Formats: sequence, structure tokens, C-alpha cells
Amino acid sequence: MPTNPAETVCYPWPGDEINLGGFLTRNLLGFSLVLQDFNEKKRYFKENLPVMCSSCSLDSPPGILPFQIRWSRRRRRVALVVTDQGELVVYAPMSASQKVLEGFIEKNRAWILQKQEERRRAWAQIKPGQVYYQGQAFPLRLVPESPEPVRLLENACHLPGDPEEVWPRLLAWYLKEAEFLLVHRVKEFASRMNLTPPPVEVRDWRRRWGECRPGQSLRFNWRLVLLPPEILDYVVVHELVHLKVPGHPPSFWREMGKYLPDYAARRRWLNRQGGPFLAWRLDR
Repeated sequence: MPTNPAETVCYPWPGDEINLGGFLTRNLLGFSLVLQDFNEKKRYFKENLPVMCSSCSLDSPPGILPFQIRWSRRRRRVALVVTDQGELVVYAPMSASQKVLEGFIEKNRAWILQKQEERRRAWAQIKPGQVYYQGQAFPLRLVPESPEPVRLLENACHLPGDPEEVWPRLLAWYLKEAEFLLVHRVKEFASRMNLTPPPVEVRDWRRRWGECRPGQSLRFNWRLVLLPPEILDYVVVHELVHLKVPGHPPSFWREMGKYLPDYAARRRWLNRQGGPFLAWRLDR
């Protein structure tokens, strides 16, 4: 993870954070934070809760920018996060004033709007009634009388069984496919990296794609099976490299580049497009 406070921090899981450190002190006449009794509320949060959230908005040209403030006694710097849903969250220390928060948000308005547009484009790829598998969308066709398992045929996903049990059957199939694909790709890349393939566990997560537990196992989100194969490979290699290099120092990314020269493009795709798939389930 970059340590330079002037950098935009991109995580391998959804959500982009920008932490510029310090506070903007220029005059901000004309900007209005819509939060009644700002200091009074902050004082109440400080006295009663370690972390509290306020709904606010910044009203300045070219328009109103809604956001939430999450106060923390432990935090020392202001940070901005655009969630998977495109909502702006401001993480602020209790010492931050209204003027500081207004300035910090306004200075980074262009970045915020860019990230929110990326989130809108990412959600636009999710269509109701579509089933996703390895980066492709398939319409769902129910075949209640069929004795066959779930199959991808004729550019459609054929699902047998009771129509009332569509999601449990589909999820069971996804879990099985995910385990098969992940075990295969872990073995493939571990061999290239001169590593002993660790055990693979499949998890149902909403906030992360993978996890390395050195000496134990590699854990992966079953939803990786929804994404293009090259993105699944990126997460597999990412976790395998953690067996060699803890954390994300420059040596980690150099090691990634040995096995995936285009890892940066795959990482960008996951950060920008992957978020909606973490929340996806079949919507008929």
C-alpha cells in the first residue's frame, strides 16, 4: 500500500481512498456545509461515542455534494472514500473543523466526481435476470423437469429444479465451480512460482476478494467466478505472492510483475468494475 500521503490509495478490495494529509486553510467564503449546530453535534459525538456518522452536504458550484462524516478519536487525518454505491464518506478526526472539511472536500471535488462516475458505469454492467460466469452474462432459462445439472448452453444458463429454489441451486453450482477453478489456478501459478500449493478455501464475502493465511491456506471469494478469467488470475497471484512478500512494499509489485506483466491493468479493472459483483445475487 502506498505510504506517500499525497497519493491516491487503491486497494485490492472495493473502495478508493484519497488521503492528502494536512488541512486546507484557504478562505472558503461561499461554501456551506449543511449541518445544523456543527460544533455542538461534534462535541456530543466526542463525549458519547468513539465513532459516529453525520449526513451532510456541501453546497457550492457546480452543485450540492452529499456525504457522510464519520468521526473518530483515533484518526489524525481527513480521508475521503467513495463507496461501491457511489456514496461519499469523509473520515475525520474529532479536531477537524467545519472549515477544514469544506476545504478538503472542495479541493478534491473533481476526484470525487470521477470516482462516482466510475461507480455508476460499474453498476450499469449488472442487468436484471442475467447470470454471470467468467466475465460473460447469460440469460436464465428455467427447465423444471430436466434431470441435468446447471448448464451453460446456447448462450443461456439452463437451471433445473423447482422455480422457488432458483438461488440456492445456482449458488451451490457457483460454489462448486469456484472451488474447481480456484484450486486449478492456484496449482498452476504455484508451480510457476516454485511454491507448494496451499489449501484453498472458498468464502462468501461482501468486502474482499481474497486472503492469504501463511502456513494455513488461501481464501477466496466465490464471486471471483463471476469475473473475467484474467481478473480471477490476478487475485490468485496476488495472494500467492503474499507467501513470498508480506504487505504491499515495492518488492511485492515487482514480484507480481514477474508473473503478470499487466497486473496494473487487471488491478484497475477490479477496483473500478468489480465492486458491484461483491453485492450481486440473481434478481429475477
